[in-house]
Amino acid sequence: MTARLVRDWAVHGFPAWILENRALRVVVVPELGGKVLELVDKAADRDLLWHNPRTPPRRAPFGAHFDDWWCGGWDEIFPTGDIAPLHGEPLPYMGEMWSVPWTVREEPAPDGAVAITTTGHATIAPARLERRLELRGDEPVLRASYRLTNLDRRPLPFLWGIHPALAVSPAHRIDVPAGRMLVGVSSDPSLGAVGQSYDWPFLPSAALPDGRRDMRQVPPPDALVFGGHWATDLREGWLALTDTASRRGLVIVFPADVFRVAWLWQVYGGWRGHYHLALEPWTGYPMRLDEAIAAGAARILGAGETLQAEVAFVVYEGRTSVERVTREGGRFEVG
Repeated sequence: MTARLVRDWAVHGFPAWILENRALRVVVVPELGGKVLELVDKAADRDLLWHNPRTPPRRAPFGAHFDDWWCGGWDEIFPTGDIAPLHGEPLPYMGEMWSVPWTVREEPAPDGAVAITTTGHATIAPARLERRLELRGDEPVLRASYRLTNLDRRPLPFLWGIHPALAVSPAHRIDVPAGRMLVGVSSDPSLGAVGQSYDWPFLPSAALPDGRRDMRQVPPPDALVFGGHWATDLREGWLALTDTASRRGLVIVFPADVFRVAWLWQVYGGWRGHYHLALEPWTGYPMRLDEAIAAGAARILGAGETLQAEVAFVVYEGRTSVERVTREGGRFEVG
């Protein structure tokens, strides 16, 4: 089977484009910040993305509070995570791209493949973000090719994070090629204290019976906790989530020279009653752009300069954990 593209579709009243092959179905809603609304593993008949059970897809006004409009799925966060100033103007929480409509066009693709490009323009930051999504044949791989361009006559400092919210269960396991971790947000001592650092995967915690938490294991929703931890010294560019019950999983592969850190947003029943996990490649940290600038951790694009990145979402099977991800040519091997 070759991949196919469906153009004339609608989801919750919004035009949607569907890329599909025997392995994956990808639903994109350009008007909602270029959102990838569904990423379905067809062999498991399961959407890998989390969806807010109380908030359907809807268009937010610019500057709205992201959390109050978030329906789930995969969003692009730029040019800041938290509220921060840029050139004397306040940037919204989670940046600008998620709340502006993007354009979409079909792209030429190799035989048996389909591709689209969605394009968003920030409002305050003079920037354009282009994301080309491609499915090839029956590969269980969604390829995302990014081009971020500074349209200003001045240098543009920024933070950029890829923000897929993933559905989880207590059978899920997280694997990250990380050394030191940093607690950025924590609702409970069992998820660490803000500012605490530790060696992945074991978080020391006096709040737990054995004195530590294995951060690879996803707790049940009745844990009633949430937290955000930074992987500050990634050894390689990938993040993996495996359903150990079905022995199937998803790995996000990215260039570590572009996305130098990762944010693990872990919601286990303790934030608004939700249960999900976001594994997010980021260009820098902390979440506030002004703080990242002060720490020398923000990326900077010169006037007219473009940053490119190749990212892949790879579905795998037959595993309960991930130790390595290799790429040879255009193929990925998860081991």
